[in-house]
Amino acid sequence: MRVLNVILIALVSFSSASYAAETDHFMVVKEFIKEIGEMQNLRETAMADIAETSKYDGAEQGQRTMTDAIRNGTRAKQKLRLNVYSLKRMKLDKPFDTVIPYLVKFNEVKIDLYDELIKTAKVLVGAVPQKGVDLNKLVSRMPEITAEMEYADESFFKVTPMIFALLIDKKPDSQNHMSRLIITKEQGDELVTSLNNWFGESLNEKKQNWSVSSGAVMKTYLTEKGFNYSDDLN
Repeated sequence: MRVLNVILIALVSFSSASYAAETDHFMVVKEFIKEIGEMQNLRETAMADIAETSKYDGAEQGQRTMTDAIRNGTRAKQKLRLNVYSLKRMKLDKPFDTVIPYLVKFNEVKIDLYDELIKTAKVLVGAVPQKGVDLNKLVSRMPEITAEMEYADESFFKVTPMIFALLIDKKPDSQNHMSRLIITKEQGDELVTSLNNWFGESLNEKKQNWSVSSGAVMKTYLTEKGFNYSDDLN
């Protein structure tokens, strides 16, 4: 009997893990907006540091550039780790079941890239060649890291329409169009306010990075595409 009880408990535990409740779609969209917003905030902080460092000359500028990279890279890694932690606590059913793993993957890619950036900067800031370390190779790797980070940001941008699709009611309207959202107007306003707070006037700029572009696309869907909220009377 004891063995049977253990088996039953194991089966119940397995069942609970396998059939975990789907995360509220609104909460997933909120998390996505927070993540792209934080990346933009970190980017603005880094750009401010670059502007300040550019006031210096020669070796001091080089030293400050590397310490800026270490500091801002560490900040970014901390945020990205929190993103991964939050995302791994979420679950989406089909046809959106691949969205969360996709976001986790590119957050983890950026963690690895920032880790490499920080390690490289720590070597270069020492200003003393280390045994077995090719400094020229390290320096040439820096722009490659930047390009790979941009690709990760572009990957977030590409999934933005699917993130918004989480909010669309699957039930078509009388015209057989999917014109209604599953969120209330208050929730929609909350998302728009969050986008405005994170990105501000950059949402209206013609030249945008991938994070701002993601935010702009999300805001456009929420405010300009004519979707009705779940509590709209019409």
